[in-house]
Amino acid sequence: MRFKLPRTYKLLLALAVVVGPFYWLMFTEDGRRRSDLFILHILGKPSFNIAYDRLSGAVTHADIEEQFPKVDFQCAERQSSLGDEVCGAEIASFNGLPARRTLLHYGAGRLTALRLDYRPHYHGLLTESLRNGLGEPSEEAGGSTLRWQAEGGTIVVPATAPETDANAVLMWLAPALTGNY
Repeated sequence: MRFKLPRTYKLLLALAVVVGPFYWLMFTEDGRRRSDLFILHILGKPSFNIAYDRLSGAVTHADIEEQFPKVDFQCAERQSSLGDEVCGAEIASFNGLPARRTLLHYGAGRLTALRLDYRPHYHGLLTESLRNGLGEPSEEAGGSTLRWQAEGGTIVVPATAPETDANAVLMWLAPALTGNY
């Protein structure tokens, strides 16, 4: 016995196969995020995937360079309350979320602070991933920032989605600096 599919069914199935992935890529949050990541990686920018719980004041400049050989950090000596050296790099993503750049501050060769400039559109996904990994945050500065206290330091992000790229910043501070902020 030979089974034959109706022509309408074949047409609908073909349309679903063609339109389904396109719809997912263009109209779902996850599809847009993955499309953005793909395009950013095609443009040649590297990923910077670091575990929040692995950040600590014990991390050295050499540790970061060894862990992320594809990230082209440009370093310069610069005295500030965050340390005596700053290294920056353009990146495509941070822990699976589209990002722009990262700045790492070092004091005496040890990581003291990390600044991540992310894309404001993904603020909700960023805060959700922080909540999933580190628990519920405390609200600081009159409710304008969220703060997570981790074993290796403190993570701070804006409480609401930033309106501009300049305000879309995640900061990690080593325990020695947390008292200053």
